[in-house]
Parts: sequence; C-alpha cells; structure tokens
Amino acid sequence: MRRASSYNEQLSRRLQKPAYAQKLLLSMTEGPDALSLEEALRQIFGLMGTKEAAQLTGQPPSSISNFVKGKRTLKPETLNTVLKPFRLRTKIILEKAS
Repeated sequence: MRRASSYNEQLSRRLQKPAYAQKLLLSMTEGPDALSLEEALRQIFGLMGTKEAAQLTGQPPSSISNFVKGKRTLKPETLNTVLKPFRLRTKIILEKAS
C-alpha cells in the first residue's frame, strides 16, 4: 500500500496513544480556528496512515481511505465507534432556537 504524502511515521506512533490523540483531536476542534470533527479526524487519519487508523478503529481500510479522501461521511454510530479508541464520544444537544 502506498503512503499518502500527509503520513508521518513518528506522529503516527504518537497518535496511537489514546491520551495524545485525544488531546490533539480536542485541540483541533476548539477555538476560533476550530475544524469540524470530521475534518479533524481526516487530518489525524492522514497523518496516522490508513492501515494504522483502520487497525485502531476496527474499520475497514477502504472505509478509512474513502473517509480521508472526502468520499464518505460518518454516521453518528460509526463516528462513536471511530472515536472510542480516543476515549471520546459525540453528544447531541437539543436546545430552543432563538
């Protein structure tokens, strides 16, 4: 399998540690320059590598690859499955519109 140009071997090893990956993912989705959760995951999986992301999340490599390339979005159930190794989950909040 050919590596994407965004792959970083050293960072890939660090991202497989849940505490490190969790901290990075949260920092990427907070603040004024925040990315959407899916865009942050795309970047992290690109840095980590398709094979490594698939092994970590339990998703097929083809699904990870299509997600990273923007050809696929994640259903809420799949998103929580993908976030589980990072010790994170999504939460939907319903509130009144103003």
